[in-house]
Amino acid sequence: MTPTMKSQPADRILKTATIAGTSRRRFLATMAGVAGVAVGGGASRMFASADKAATDATAGEILAGTAKVDITPKEGEAWDILGKKLEIKDRLYARVLFLKQQGGASVAIVSVDSIMFASPTVVAVAKEKWGVDHVLLCSTHTHSCPMPEGLIIKPPTGDWTRNVKAPGDFIDWPALSSDPGYAAMEEKIIAAIGEASKNLFPARVIAGQGPFVSAYMAHNRRKVHPDGRVEMMWDNPKRLPTEPIDPTVGFLRVEDLEGKTRAFLVHYACHPVGTMGSGIVSRDFPGATVDYIEEQLGKDCLAFFMQGASGDLDPYDMNLTGKSGMDLLRQAGISLGKGALRLSESIPSPASSPGSIKVQKTLLTIPNKVGDISTEVGISTIVINNQVALVTVPGEPFIQHQLDLREKSPLANSFMLGISYSGEGSPFVVYIPTVKAAKEGGYGAQECTFLDPGAGATIVDAAVKSIQELKN
Repeated sequence: MTPTMKSQPADRILKTATIAGTSRRRFLATMAGVAGVAVGGGASRMFASADKAATDATAGEILAGTAKVDITPKEGEAWDILGKKLEIKDRLYARVLFLKQQGGASVAIVSVDSIMFASPTVVAVAKEKWGVDHVLLCSTHTHSCPMPEGLIIKPPTGDWTRNVKAPGDFIDWPALSSDPGYAAMEEKIIAAIGEASKNLFPARVIAGQGPFVSAYMAHNRRKVHPDGRVEMMWDNPKRLPTEPIDPTVGFLRVEDLEGKTRAFLVHYACHPVGTMGSGIVSRDFPGATVDYIEEQLGKDCLAFFMQGASGDLDPYDMNLTGKSGMDLLRQAGISLGKGALRLSESIPSPASSPGSIKVQKTLLTIPNKVGDISTEVGISTIVINNQVALVTVPGEPFIQHQLDLREKSPLANSFMLGISYSGEGSPFVVYIPTVKAAKEGGYGAQECTFLDPGAGATIVDAAVKSIQELKN
């Protein structure tokens, strides 16, 4: 079967100006490139309501709105994916960035403190209730979070992540809402999308990416020995070099027309597993990242962590407990926040200009690696002002796919968003390894993956095709 398509010690940013579109090889070879673009603008003042903003905005202008909602479960009502009861340490949140091109498309980007949140209910209801064209549910992928009853790995369901079929084929996904805590979470997120859509302001969007070297993350957890044997190196306390990795941080900065940053998105690829198995609810390092950014940029800014293709990447340190462990986790997140802000500061705000938001949804039919069956995999590609691309993938792509997207894309700032669902196809497709990794074996390459090994390349090629079509 072939796929078909419908339709150490110091953290630092090394900066040297480069031309947008510089290839990944040159980018990684120099380890000093910074690609930045800016979009949006047009009007001359802020507005507090969506109606007023829409009335006064000029055609082609980008409007933006944000909202944040607490989705922390009640004490005593949180269990992790293995059914272990969790003690509440961190508050969990869903953060919404609503973007709309006046007279064009609208998109709600939702960052959820969850290992995986893919709710067809949220997508469908938000579209119907608030009139949003596209909803992207993007999980931070923290492993220290509650799961609905239907996704806890235990008998009789067993380990649904290791099945030869797509989870959406044998798990009743809409029925997850029968879990009261999960249903409440869905309702809160739907309301937050509405809140963000009602409080819009004329905006500029500035994006960039550049090298990021950290003392805390990330390494490739699949160590392939010369004899071909694969050893899973879950942590890496000695900071041994591994490959492939992507020592790159990306950002999306949303400003009002007075130049104040109102939303700041950090894109980075690494599993948030520092507190996994510790028995606590934790946002892991992404929580420290967004907290630091908001402290630096002020109360009017809402920060977001957007997970990249982290399928085979881990932080150096795991099993973090106690004060020293939490301090280390916090420093890991702060280092990422510092790196993103330092990069952002090197890219100034532009003069206002009309912006555009273009979205293309693609439903791929990809064969499974076992049996004569296939799975529908939905990806969404968002291009902002023909300069910035976001690509959602409803699974855990290996990092090479992110590198390949950047190499092949006609846009220098092309960000792959892992564990992101936009309403079509299987809600979650677990790991997406490369063909090479699938042959080598190991966790995520042979275990917990059911799609044909060529699935990742198919997704990348489809995304590049969409970017090319949208930017023209």
